[in-house]
Amino acid sequence: MSLLDWLLPQSDALLANELAEKIARHFPPTSEAKLAKLGGRRRLESVLQTVMDDLDTQRLPTKIGWFRKARLGNVFRWRLVDLGYSSGFVEALTEGLITHLATHK
Repeated sequence: MSLLDWLLPQSDALLANELAEKIARHFPPTSEAKLAKLGGRRRLESVLQTVMDDLDTQRLPTKIGWFRKARLGNVFRWRLVDLGYSSGFVEALTEGLITHLATHK
């Protein structure tokens, strides 16, 4: 077991990937163009609310440290990039995830 595995357990990486893939399933990268319309924004808000609710019910400890939050956000970010989202979209979602973790846990 490496130091990185201790700092970021595999369950955290799996959770970050799961959240990114859930967003991709319900709001695929091709849907980014629809964000200019109100319906597209509402759909994204709905998907994100569902994802954040899932995050709140997951198996994370009540309080996780800043390093684990950062690593979880990093895994989430790069999974979204791999799925084909634009950099601005990825930055906004990653910032939202980290802010949510910081304020709701």
